[in-house]
Amino acid sequence: MLHRSTEEELVRAVTAGDKKAYAILYDRLAPLVRAVCHDYTGNLADAQDLAQDVFLRAYEKLGKLRQPESFGPWIVGIARRRCSEWRRQKAREQRKHAACQTRLQVVEDDGRTEEDGQLLRLIANLDEDERLALHAFYLQDRSAEEARRTVGFSRSGFYKLLDRARTKLQRQLERDLEKAP
Repeated sequence: MLHRSTEEELVRAVTAGDKKAYAILYDRLAPLVRAVCHDYTGNLADAQDLAQDVFLRAYEKLGKLRQPESFGPWIVGIARRRCSEWRRQKAREQRKHAACQTRLQVVEDDGRTEEDGQLLRLIANLDEDERLALHAFYLQDRSAEEARRTVGFSRSGFYKLLDRARTKLQRQLERDLEKAP
């Protein structure tokens, strides 16, 4: 029965001691949190590690969540802050070791087609909120209304972001096709 519960009901169940409810919250929101983390890292392994850390932090602080119905926007905010911390840490590490290290660029073969890679590059060039709207809507397999509530945007704002993101992607794809031999 928990699988049909709202996020608010699940949060209340977790705070009452039901750990299975948190597993359901994780299953529902992990793809979105990983997508947010991937936007910051550009690397699937780091994104997965950060997403795990985000869910651990959220679990530890769940009792402080004043509005259980806002779990989606709340955890996305945690993900954004954690990823910003990660970026700052990486920048410090790079500055610290830059003088004594030779950079090697490793290209990972992750099984993506060339078209997938092109689309990911185009999405990466969108504004952060536009990427978040796309991830929330397309990765969550939910209605637009549910995706909108999950990320905490207004109805009109969410639809404007989706429309703007799709328009930008379409224009860039058309430009790329015109340039192709």
